[in-house]
Amino acid sequence: FQFEGSINVLTQMMVDPAATEKRGGAKNLPLRRGEILDVIQFTNREQILCRNSQRRYGYVPRAVMLPL
Repeated sequence: FQFEGSINVLTQMMVDPAATEKRGGAKNLPLRRGEILDVIQFTNREQILCRNSQRRYGYVPRAVMLPL
């Protein structure tokens, strides 16, 4: 996944500990329960563009994200 433009971390959010862990796809970030992610962009009502601790980027469903 390539992100064009400057990287500005808006906030950090946590993956819901009760969420189902998922493998990443072409543009989706793999999810681990309780993981803290950097929010790069609120793209639409369903997804958020995030960066994980391994500095990988991808989309995450808003439904599994919790504010810190």
